[in-house]
Amino acid sequence: MSESPSIAQLFDRFLSDQEERLSLQQYRACSTVVDMLAAYLNRYAFTMLNVADRQEWDQAYEAGDTEAFCNLFGVRKLVAGIKPFHGEHLKTRLRVPEMVQEHALTVTSELADWLSSSGHRDV
Repeated sequence: MSESPSIAQLFDRFLSDQEERLSLQQYRACSTVVDMLAAYLNRYAFTMLNVADRQEWDQAYEAGDTEAFCNLFGVRKLVAGIKPFHGEHLKTRLRVPEMVQEHALTVTSELADWLSSSGHRDV
């Protein structure tokens, strides 16, 4: 069943908060990492879903929602996807430079802190 708020909504709120406190350059770099994480979740994270969640995702995806993962699921699936995003996606699949990996780790750590301080208990 869908969780509320969705990952997409959480990303929007996080970026809105970051925009208020970061320089334009820092904000753009942060936004890029969030976009990369969203793309990873929408393209690959469905493989970690249980049967019921996978059926819900399949139905939405087949109906044309290419961002179904982030639109359907919430904080629990987001948090569960962060480690594979770093380990299998950035390092192995994309082979991004270490500096980019470190920046992504900083942003996702800030995201986790933000989720926790925003009252999302599943962090």
